[in-house]
Amino acid sequence: MSVYDFYKRAMKIESNSTGKNYPTLGEKLKHNSDLLMEATWDRNIQSKVCYIYDYFHDDQPELNIGMTYENTTKTRIDAKFIVKSYQSIDKDQVEYHLQFKPSQKMYFNETDELYYFETNYRKKYGVQDFPIGMYVDIPDDTGLYHKWLICSKESANQFVKYLILPCDYFLHWVEKDGQNKYKRSMWCVQRQQSSYTIGVYQDRYFEHADNQTKLWFELNSITEKFWYNDENNKTMRLIVSAPTDKPITWSVTKVENSKPIGIQKLTLYQDFYNPHTDYLERDDKGNIVAMYADYYDSNIEPSDQQTSVDVESNIYGKIIASTSTIKVGGSYKTMTLKLYDKDNNDITNDYLHASFDWECNIDGVDDLDLSNIITMIKGKEFNQRKIKFADDRRYLNKILNVKCTIIKDTDVINTDVINVEGKFELII
Repeated sequence: MSVYDFYKRAMKIESNSTGKNYPTLGEKLKHNSDLLMEATWDRNIQSKVCYIYDYFHDDQPELNIGMTYENTTKTRIDAKFIVKSYQSIDKDQVEYHLQFKPSQKMYFNETDELYYFETNYRKKYGVQDFPIGMYVDIPDDTGLYHKWLICSKESANQFVKYLILPCDYFLHWVEKDGQNKYKRSMWCVQRQQSSYTIGVYQDRYFEHADNQTKLWFELNSITEKFWYNDENNKTMRLIVSAPTDKPITWSVTKVENSKPIGIQKLTLYQDFYNPHTDYLERDDKGNIVAMYADYYDSNIEPSDQQTSVDVESNIYGKIIASTSTIKVGGSYKTMTLKLYDKDNNDITNDYLHASFDWECNIDGVDDLDLSNIITMIKGKEFNQRKIKFADDRRYLNKILNVKCTIIKDTDVINTDVINVEGKFELII
């Protein structure tokens, strides 16, 4: 059979079977490869059942290993975990590949679980390629799940792959928002600088630590607030260290968020630990559980914006929605409230017969009459509410805060959190 005869036969078979024509034989063969990939996917040793999500849909945000997925807010996804290169002690953490099925959707509509990527990331930040900047949980050979960050895309003629790195450090820091300060925490990726230094720099007058490192995060409404110099020309400081009495402290010297868009990158320069302004949080046994730089650098003590919890109950909650925005004059948005114990176990169903009191305000103003503006009805589940905002454009660019008080016997749990921050941005 000649090459030309093979070409005619291959194109004819496709045309007769699906009615679709391809302009080149290469595109036709690519389509056949995709079909073969789909048919043999589950039999491939690299195939994994994974879970993909952003920070605000992480129902176990304090874990980077051993996550579970009963009633999860994460999205199941099929992927192949591919070892691209191997680690050695003399170089930085190597990246690995993640590959999705050829049929995997890369754009989403309002009925899709991952629609929030379109509004919160593609539209807001201009992220071109799903799923750059998102987290993915991947099981190891024993079935234990680990948290990874999707960092970049490797385009190919055959099968597109994504570069991923393990989330290996749980950072705590203080966020400044005007006159307010908030405690924050998030898993990130550590990246070493390729340059090596002697550890100390000294000139005729000064001596200081000379060392650099990098941290990579998902770009979102929290990490976008990392700063180099503030309005007072003060450099942001972070503690990135093993939990010791004199931890290693750093100053932020560079912030990058466009290579690629979707990843927030920090370059850090080693600083000195200050026991007067930095704070080491300890548990009842004296173990360090969190480290904050510049915790006491002003008279304002940071508050925990992520949760508002009755301390004695050791229970915290989150209100989750598909996006952090609500459309003025739009349809109903469903909010789901989740409750967890101190070990991050989902205990929402324990409050099946509790009373739920939902409240709203605009920009924190409690005495504003919203009865003709906001409509709230019960959802399908006992822990859900549907909310709709009237077509009143006076409130565009305002922030809608939602609070829910749950009362069960004598236990009172307050959650003023929507997508962790407790806010909806009002849009057209």
